[in-house]
Amino acid sequence: MTADLTFTRYGPADAEDILDSVIAPVFVASHQDVIDQPFYTADRFIERFPGYVKVPGFQIVVARSGTEPVGQAFGCTLPVKTRWWNSLTTPVPDGFTIETGTRTFALNELMVIPQWQGKGVAHALHNALLEGRSEQRATLLVREDNQAAQRAYARWGWHKAARAQPFPDSPHFDVMMIDLPLHSVSATKA
Repeated sequence: MTADLTFTRYGPADAEDILDSVIAPVFVASHQDVIDQPFYTADRFIERFPGYVKVPGFQIVVARSGTEPVGQAFGCTLPVKTRWWNSLTTPVPDGFTIETGTRTFALNELMVIPQWQGKGVAHALHNALLEGRSEQRATLLVREDNQAAQRAYARWGWHKAARAQPFPDSPHFDVMMIDLPLHSVSATKA
C-alpha cells in the first residue's frame, strides 16, 4: 500500500509554511481519540510546534497519497542543554541523559490519519525520518496506554528505557530508545 505514497522531507522554514495546511490537519485527524483532552487540542499542538522547529536538526517527513497528506513524522537532534530528560520519572543509568548535540535524535511525533492506519504508512514514515541520521541513538515518548504503538515500536527494534511526564497536564509516557543508524526507504527533498 505504501507504494502508492510519496514521502517528502522538509526543514524548519518549509515546515512552518505548511503548518496550517498540512501538519495541523494531520495532527487533528490522527488524534481523534484524545483531541478533547487539553494536552491534545489543536491549539496546544500549534502552540508547541514552533519549539520543535527551532531545535537544530529538525526535519519532518510527510506522506501523501496524490496531493492528500496522510501522515507525518518529525523530530530533531537533542542539544547539549536539552530539557528532554528533565521529565523522567524513573531512574536511568549514569550518563544516559548526557547530550553532546550529536548523540540523540528525538522522534517527536509520528502520526497517520485513520483511513491509512494499519497499512505500513507509520513504519515507512518512521524509516524515512530516521534514514541517514548521524546520531548514535534515537528516543521517543509513547503513551503508556497506546498498546498498538507500543507493539509497533517493539517490532521496529525500540526498547523501553524509562518513564516520563513532560508537562503537568500531559499523560505519562514510556521513553523508548533505539540505536542508529537505520537503513530503509528514501524521502525526497522538498
